[in-house]
Amino acid sequence: MTQHLKTSILTILLSVFGLTAAIAQYANHTLPQHPDKWNAKWISHPDVDKTAYGLLHFRNTFNLDAAPASCIIHVTGDNRYRLYVNGTEVGYGPQLADPRHWRYESIDIATFLKPGKNIIAAEVMNWGADRSHGIISFQTGFLIQGNSDKETFLNTTDEGNWKVLKNESIEEITVHWRGGEKAIVGGFYAANPTDYIDASKYPWGWQKLAYDDSKWVKPSMIFSEPKTTTGYGHGWIMQPRTTEIQTNRDEKFTKIARTDLKKLPKADSPFGQKTITIPANSTHSILVDVGYETIGYPKLDLSKGKNSDILVTYSEALYGEGNLKGNRNDLEGKVIKGIHDHYTMDGGERRVFQPIWFRAYRFVQLDITTKDEPLVINDFYNVYSASEFPLKASFQTENSDYDAIWDLCWKTMKLCAQDNLISDAYYEQMQYVGDLRPHLKAWTALTGDLTYFHSAMEQFNNSRLPDGNITSCYPLKATFVLPTYSLIWIDMLHDLMMQEGDKKRIEPYLGEIQEVFDYYETLIGENGLVGESEYQMFIDWYAPKEGVKSLSNKSDKSAILTLNYAYTLHNAADILEWLGYREKAKYYRSEGTKYATVTRNLCFDAVKGIYKDNPEADFYDQRASILAVLTNAHSPADSKKLMQKVLSNETDFDSYANLFYHFYMFEAMEKTNEGNFTEALAPWKEMIAMGMSGTPEKRLEQNPRSEVHPWTAHPLHFYFSVVAGIKPTSAGFKTVEISPNPSDLKEIKLSYPTINGDIKTDFHFDNNENLTGSISLPDGVNGVLKWNEKEIVLHAGFNKL
Repeated sequence: MTQHLKTSILTILLSVFGLTAAIAQYANHTLPQHPDKWNAKWISHPDVDKTAYGLLHFRNTFNLDAAPASCIIHVTGDNRYRLYVNGTEVGYGPQLADPRHWRYESIDIATFLKPGKNIIAAEVMNWGADRSHGIISFQTGFLIQGNSDKETFLNTTDEGNWKVLKNESIEEITVHWRGGEKAIVGGFYAANPTDYIDASKYPWGWQKLAYDDSKWVKPSMIFSEPKTTTGYGHGWIMQPRTTEIQTNRDEKFTKIARTDLKKLPKADSPFGQKTITIPANSTHSILVDVGYETIGYPKLDLSKGKNSDILVTYSEALYGEGNLKGNRNDLEGKVIKGIHDHYTMDGGERRVFQPIWFRAYRFVQLDITTKDEPLVINDFYNVYSASEFPLKASFQTENSDYDAIWDLCWKTMKLCAQDNLISDAYYEQMQYVGDLRPHLKAWTALTGDLTYFHSAMEQFNNSRLPDGNITSCYPLKATFVLPTYSLIWIDMLHDLMMQEGDKKRIEPYLGEIQEVFDYYETLIGENGLVGESEYQMFIDWYAPKEGVKSLSNKSDKSAILTLNYAYTLHNAADILEWLGYREKAKYYRSEGTKYATVTRNLCFDAVKGIYKDNPEADFYDQRASILAVLTNAHSPADSKKLMQKVLSNETDFDSYANLFYHFYMFEAMEKTNEGNFTEALAPWKEMIAMGMSGTPEKRLEQNPRSEVHPWTAHPLHFYFSVVAGIKPTSAGFKTVEISPNPSDLKEIKLSYPTINGDIKTDFHFDNNENLTGSISLPDGVNGVLKWNEKEIVLHAGFNKL
């Protein structure tokens, strides 16, 4: 399992502005979490509106008699900083949080220092009022704190050599999503504004030692010292980063998909090897197809072309008639639509433009209009940026579809491993509760990592409102509340209990569990079902169907909402039982049973053998029947019959589970050992057939907005829990049940990371339903294999079948 190194930075791509990027390794050790003493001060520009949009540059030059063996600094900024030492990028941040839990990164910069004159420089961006919904800001500020007395000469204080400049070249481009000619396609956009840069006003080379900063000004001090406790003061309360920092690497663009230019370099390396000249007084377009979804900070290296305008547009897919995407590999007749950056050239040499915030895309288009001087494209490439966690799991079968879907889902999760695990790469880029649960289940299955899990549970709890609900995503500058997501936060506590088994981590949240249930009790109607709420009760994206309309998202006496509550009550009972609060656990379990029973009595149609979502309306929603299975509303035998109805193509539901809610359908398959998982992967096979390289937000027939949405990457978790049948039966994976459901597979060979070590299986199934092979369990773990109504006791170590 990947260890939680809060302040260790293992690998950072270091890029010299305008030059080729290089990779450097930090020593693999844990850096100090806190300095010996906080004595730095927050600094800013004395003459700017510190809550408005703007980019500031900071510089500090100093002399060293010799290069130090160690030089550890703790660094942060509001909204976002990027740090350079002697012209080389060494890190950026901070991890997104809130001012009461403001994060800082710890970096050992000794490798980048030299005897004689040195410079440390930083840019700090504030996106202002239209900043990302996921960025909570106090005001524009920057802080560096040396770890010990030997590094204090670098501290941001009213003494020393720090200088600051306001960048006058940059302006925000508002992203419109509510309509109009300049609107993006696909609805809600919650990320940052994009960039306009006028190269004639940009302080080129500002982070290099040779730059003349004589006209820069002395920074203003914001506070006397950083605060580390909430007991007094105001502003930012400092805490160390809780997730790994992103790793960068260069990613070359290799395919120009469409252009009206002639005499381009060869297709497999169109940029960087030879220059591309755009003639004077002309307009041209270059469409790049990366071939797959990516994320990062694309760099565009230009020369000459004074007064040329360059529009850089990023899109996950191209659009045809009616804004339909179709097969993502079919480009004929389609156009690019999406967010864009805009650059104006000054005629200088090697002007390297790079977005301040990351971009996600498969397609990127340059629309160039030159004036009296030709424009030269020296290079164009992406600086890929994400947290590079090692893949520790493996899953091998004879069916290649499993491999293709594995790659699709894993790539999706990797792209969204940023400061936090984000909901999607392009549109919202926030940490949502409902999105995160299936994402984390798959992420943990493949990496064994729990750092994002720990951080998310803390951050969501930090968002809690007086009525007991948490906000549906966090960090969040607004207030989105979906009470169903407050329940999911408790379900995630249960997941963490089973994965890790650390009572000290779970027990502090018991009061918050009760607060959520107290709120839900206010929603119970006279008939015993969950009813009206002042908030939206989001369940799932609903696919439209002629003449029918779901009621559950409208909070109206819903079987789904009530069973959802019962599901979480049962999970909470497990938590309380494990912690030793048996009476409370008994109460939660009885309440869960009560609400499941009430729903069955009011909403189960014995003739059809499935559930209505509302006792007063004949609306049969597949999700209600799925939840009835998961809440033990029926006996085990009847649950299997109900699950057979759920999975049967002959059952006519008015509404079916969307791709997100397949998570719960797969969980019900796991519980009942029913269904053919290979057949259930059909929607993911269709994604691949449609040329997609990420898992989408919704079903393909809904022309989904987001193309990289990890809440639909969850099948990878169920490779292990459904197909191989590996399930923890006690907290911390101390005991395990293995009950395979291979459907038509003949071989399953896997390695599955747990907190205790890897579980390994080598299964072989013949036509007579015989199982042979082996199971290896980690030290201290035992369990049982269930197959064909037989049980075989499993011991730690190698078990031959």
